[in-house]
Amino acid sequence: MNPIKEFFRKKASERKFKTAGPGHKLNESTSHSTGREKPSQSSSSARGPPQFSEGAQRAGAAALARIEQKQNPVNWSLQATRAQARKELELEKSAKLKQATGPKEVIKDSCPALAVSGVFFTCPMIGPEILPKDEIESRIKEFLYAQLEEERGLTACLIIHTLNKNKEKVRIGVETLTRYLTNIIDNPTEEKFRKIRFKNKIFQDRILDLEGAFDFLTAAGFVQETINTNGEDEKYFVFPTENLENLENLQILKEALLSAERIKPVLDRNLKVLRLSQTAEQINLPNEFFNLTAEEVKREQEAKSESVELLTQLRTKAMRERDGLKEIHYYKFSLIRIRFPDGIIIQGTFYVYEKLAAVIEFIKENLSDPEKDFQLLLLGGVKVSDSEKSLLELKLVPAVLLNFQYSSDIPSETVSYLKSDTLSLLTDS
Repeated sequence: MNPIKEFFRKKASERKFKTAGPGHKLNESTSHSTGREKPSQSSSSARGPPQFSEGAQRAGAAALARIEQKQNPVNWSLQATRAQARKELELEKSAKLKQATGPKEVIKDSCPALAVSGVFFTCPMIGPEILPKDEIESRIKEFLYAQLEEERGLTACLIIHTLNKNKEKVRIGVETLTRYLTNIIDNPTEEKFRKIRFKNKIFQDRILDLEGAFDFLTAAGFVQETINTNGEDEKYFVFPTENLENLENLQILKEALLSAERIKPVLDRNLKVLRLSQTAEQINLPNEFFNLTAEEVKREQEAKSESVELLTQLRTKAMRERDGLKEIHYYKFSLIRIRFPDGIIIQGTFYVYEKLAAVIEFIKENLSDPEKDFQLLLLGGVKVSDSEKSLLELKLVPAVLLNFQYSSDIPSETVSYLKSDTLSLLTDS
């Protein structure tokens, strides 16, 4: 089957599954399938005034304190504190903007025993190649344009969603293109809806520079024509009368454009299998782990500007923890190493926003017996167990070494931890 058609077939199946509703047990009574009824309003009101959570009460108290503070005379000490904070933020912003286009310096002591040559990606739709992100994105583009001749309409939908980086521009462009088709479907006899003037402001702003839009309109049945209007030749997209017999094609393309999604490169784990002796040398992480674009620096500064106001507010423990995460958010990836009792180490690359569950699944994929229960421990013996938290939340960034241990006591000499395919990657170099 054509890979483009297969992509849309899978998406249609996923949408059908998601809309099927919640599942039920085989022995469940049908009379309870609609769930429990909500308590009536009268019974709710009889319980007295609403009870607010402790967090909501604290937030309300803080808001009242700020209001009272505004009503008091100017606190010049507070003003000086804020002015100093703003000055420091500006200095930090200036320094970071200078570094935005270059690599960040990595302190070796903060990233012990690291060895990774880069961050790599793959895309199952185009083949087994494992490449850096810019190269895999280039291959995806080549693949899509190669498919245009065989399946122009559906491929154009994917080009629009994949090759245009501005999400808002894509959203508005998709909305406009579907409106063009809807107008013809709903009003096939109206000639004005079957002509799109190139100099039209909406077309100029939303469609002209949208990659894939012209291929989409051509696949829908539009043809480019030059029409003399008021003595001036102008370019138009025109939907010929004879194509009105195939309005079903317009409906199919409209639905495909609305349901299409961006083809994203998939982060490759870049699995490495190492001996303990091979991890002794300290090596810097590659730039991809740390680099910030100018846009990311700007977002970081906007977030830090909020801290000016927070300097004079009481902060709960949860609030301070969230603020602490902001300080390390500029890490994009994390290098995770898992050390087994026999001294063998496996290594993989993860997004910092992936959950610990992804690391656990990575380990299971390489175990000789993935059914056995195991646990992961930090170097101090602290168990890492909250699988639904992200690596960033658990502060397992930019790199960490976790110790593998079976939940039940098993003599290490009787255990073969990793499967043979994984062990075959072990080298002495």
